[in-house]
Amino acid sequence: MEIETIRDALSGVFYLATSEDNQPHVRPFDGAATINSELYIGTNKSKDVYKQIEKNPKVEIFSMESGMVRFTAEAYPVNDEELNRETYEAIGKEYMDGSAAIKLQNIRGTYQDPMGEKTTFAINAEK
Repeated sequence: MEIETIRDALSGVFYLATSEDNQPHVRPFDGAATINSELYIGTNKSKDVYKQIEKNPKVEIFSMESGMVRFTAEAYPVNDEELNRETYEAIGKEYMDGSAAIKLQNIRGTYQDPMGEKTTFAINAEK
């Protein structure tokens, strides 16, 4: 499974789940980017989701945009302003003060294409 296939499955609205104080939190996101074969999403440093990811990088993502994809990942804020800006431009969003790219690593999940064929994948995953 190519990282671009997963990115394309996140091209519309997808849902990201985090956890805080043993309570799950799910919210919609819209857009992902691949840069140098790495998967990124974007948020703002002032949002609760950013703070939750800083405390606990384990997330789960679900989308039904082009097929159905569900995966777990580790999410890490990017501390490189140039990469933050590049990520936002690749997603198609305006980069503003406080914008934060989030790199997804150790991605493991399933993808079901529109024809119903199901594939299990592991991308940038620890062995």
